[in-house]
Amino acid sequence: MTRLWPLIERALATIAVAALASLVLLPSLQVILRDFFNAPLIGLEEATRWALIILVFLAAPLLLSTNEQIRLSEFIDYLPRRARLILERVILLISGLSVAVIAYAGVLSVMRNMSTRTSTLDIPFWLFAAPMLVGFALAALGYIWFALRRQDPPLGGGTQI
Repeated sequence: MTRLWPLIERALATIAVAALASLVLLPSLQVILRDFFNAPLIGLEEATRWALIILVFLAAPLLLSTNEQIRLSEFIDYLPRRARLILERVILLISGLSVAVIAYAGVLSVMRNMSTRTSTLDIPFWLFAAPMLVGFALAALGYIWFALRRQDPPLGGGTQI
């Protein structure tokens, strides 16, 4: 997993950058086509929504290795080193289990809605939900893995993974 996680991060970062670029380019293209040529592309807004879903859910696991997830570190930073390490491991493990439950609920939702499709582009629901499932599954795996390999925090505050 030590060698695999950086590869996962690079792949997710590449996909996230492409999704971010499409969030800029697709609406701009739609404005140009609509205003200058009076010929908007039907479904471009739906494609933009999908790019946003991809960006949000596939970029979420990237926060783990940099320890940039939302948290209140003020309390944790004042704890003794050993207590801080234990609390951070517990938080990471609970987060991993919580995200795994959400991913499992997503799988159940996809299974119940396999025949559902989007209205404009007729995209299957599972394709819209896939970034959420992959992102949450990787985040759960990452949380649990980082919890198990958590090191003692350095002196002077701050946290390290």
